[in-house]
Amino acid sequence: MRLITAAIGCLALASLAGCGGSSGAPSSTTGVPGNNPNPGGGPVGAVTVGPNVEFVSSHNGSQNPAVDTIPVGGTITWTWSGGLLHSVQSVGSTSFASSSTKTAGTYAVTFSAAGTYQYDCAVHGSAMRGTVVVQ
Repeated sequence: MRLITAAIGCLALASLAGCGGSSGAPSSTTGVPGNNPNPGGGPVGAVTVGPNVEFVSSHNGSQNPAVDTIPVGGTITWTWSGGLLHSVQSVGSTSFASSSTKTAGTYAVTFSAAGTYQYDCAVHGSAMRGTVVVQ
């Protein structure tokens, strides 16, 4: 099961990377083996809304996009760090309730249906994005 979860997460990350253009937005190799100085290792379903323009998976260290794979019925909790104004804004055809824009606190969503859910920050747009894969 872990191998399948890892493979789907890698495929989601690869497909998102293939969609990127030359928009001037910062890119990241975080989450790519050997390129991540902070590999995560935290709980599945925990994402830090960074002190900079970044979403970072606490579990695997991926960022912009932060990619997390959870089971149906699982919860993702975003935790704000630093003092910048950010939000969690659902984008795409599979959606979830978006957070308010704030500088601190947490926001949690429980995903009851399988699918790939994409999100970004309402303040920073595509420069700050993530994906939740629900299986």
